[in-house]
Amino acid sequence: MMMIKINEKVASQWRSSKLITSRNIYSIFIVLLAVLEFATVPQQHVGFYCNDPKISFKFMGDTVSMTSLIVGSVLMPILVMWITEFVCYSASNYEKSLGCAGSRTKQVWLWYGHYSVGIIALTFICDVIKTLIGEPRPHFLDTCKPREAENCTDEYVATYTCTNKEYSTWFISDSSKSFPSGHSALSMFTTVFIVWYLQNRLPDWTFFLKPWLQCMICLWTVVCSITRIGDNRHHWWDVLAGLMFGLAFSVLTITVSCRKFHLDRKVPEDYNDPVENEQINLNNKRQHSVKKLLETTVDVSESRELRNVKPSTWKE
Repeated sequence: MMMIKINEKVASQWRSSKLITSRNIYSIFIVLLAVLEFATVPQQHVGFYCNDPKISFKFMGDTVSMTSLIVGSVLMPILVMWITEFVCYSASNYEKSLGCAGSRTKQVWLWYGHYSVGIIALTFICDVIKTLIGEPRPHFLDTCKPREAENCTDEYVATYTCTNKEYSTWFISDSSKSFPSGHSALSMFTTVFIVWYLQNRLPDWTFFLKPWLQCMICLWTVVCSITRIGDNRHHWWDVLAGLMFGLAFSVLTITVSCRKFHLDRKVPEDYNDPVENEQINLNNKRQHSVKKLLETTVDVSESRELRNVKPSTWKE
């Protein structure tokens, strides 16, 4: 009993330390993301040709604003999971012995926590790449208005100074952060996560509803990606790279963290302790050895009985 209490205490402390470590990492990612996004961070400035048509478009605004993207990325997954779990499953489906978090609410928040970590990591990686590469957006000349491009024709400008006073410093700096597209990356991450969730968690009786919902969710990525090109905010290769980043991060989050949303049967918590696991394995080995010994004894006794049978018995 004393050993069991000690093991439970150690396991509890280990879970607490793991939770604290996860929160610390989560907080560090958020702080670094805020610094990259809003602080004045030195970034790579790529030169340009004065007559380059790829960066000579007019700024037309955002069809899907950053606010709409954030609201969609935050609310859509949690709403879909809450509605699905509460409508399609009863509370008895979430016991810990079935590999669940213990309740419907805990299970939904567990999946959403993995989703949040994945999408924040994706946003951080995209911002780092934007800062390091520094590719001009299609509306770069219109937004920045470089002084060196005023009396320039075919020359290559390596260093420049933006003269536009109509926009904020942050927005002018953002005009040199085209690769990759954050809108396409985040929308793809959200879409793949929800579509995969619906595929594995919606019951069989929703076979007509499932593909319809999945197609509606896919429209979110299509709209967010196509409008970035139509609004002259990104080049097509920026959008393609963002889609690939979002797909990769989403698949990694689903398969590794969320276990593909499968609630498989697992060993109860009482057997999760390493010491108890060794004792259980030892007991299983002993039982197997005893069973094997009994089977061997039975086989030997049966063979002896067969040897003692008289030949006349077989003739009769």
